[in-house]
Amino acid sequence: MLDLLSYPRGILVTFVGALWTAVMSFVIVFVAGVIRHRRVVDFFIDYIWSHPLLLMSGVKVERRGAENVAGTPKGCLLLFNHSSHFDIPVLYAYFPRSFRFGAKIELFKIPVFGWAMKLCGVLPIDRRNRNKVMKIYQDAIARIDRGECFALAPEGTRQPAPKLGSFKRGPFEFAINAGMDIVPVVLAGTYAVLPRSAVWVNQGRWTRKVIMQILPRVSAADYALEQVDDLLNRVHEQMAVAHDRLYAELGQQGVAPP
Repeated sequence: MLDLLSYPRGILVTFVGALWTAVMSFVIVFVAGVIRHRRVVDFFIDYIWSHPLLLMSGVKVERRGAENVAGTPKGCLLLFNHSSHFDIPVLYAYFPRSFRFGAKIELFKIPVFGWAMKLCGVLPIDRRNRNKVMKIYQDAIARIDRGECFALAPEGTRQPAPKLGSFKRGPFEFAINAGMDIVPVVLAGTYAVLPRSAVWVNQGRWTRKVIMQILPRVSAADYALEQVDDLLNRVHEQMAVAHDRLYAELGQQGVAPP
């Protein structure tokens, strides 16, 4: 019965979630522009925006591997597989450290929402201009040195199925140039919450489990720029093994209904 109720709930949550995101964009613009305190901004993103959105959508997250990001103040690069818009609130709500996303530059044109992203320090990624992207990465190295973390999707865009796509070289060149650690994160189950082709949130199940697996760090400082493909392949292999294992564990719960 509850699974049947997920259909009207999904329609309602889609509209309420969009409204909630718009309201929170106004709040974050105020907080980031007036209060100018990073921890306060992170609190509003992580707890006031993300957690209620996941709760109203029936998403239950199990986090594994938090020990892999503990114990160091150094900045890092979080690389995650991208199959759903719900990857973002899951990461904000459950990744143990604060971070800033890299987001496609078109999103910065959305009134208020784009302003909020800019004030929060999100990296504008122009997928049509690689030189501009690499310049953004180069400028971000100073922020890494100050202890900031960034999150990027090495596949470049959301995948049309719950499978790990091929990786682009840019994030790995960024990591090597900054000499930082890469923290691979595999998200399993977010695809079923809101697939790329879907409009309504989490239809077919009243609650749905998502697993966030944080894998051991990989030091990009151990690689020269000429070895970028070796680093890329190592991280891709790590994530692919974990991805297949986690989706096998979730079974049909991790796959969206037809």
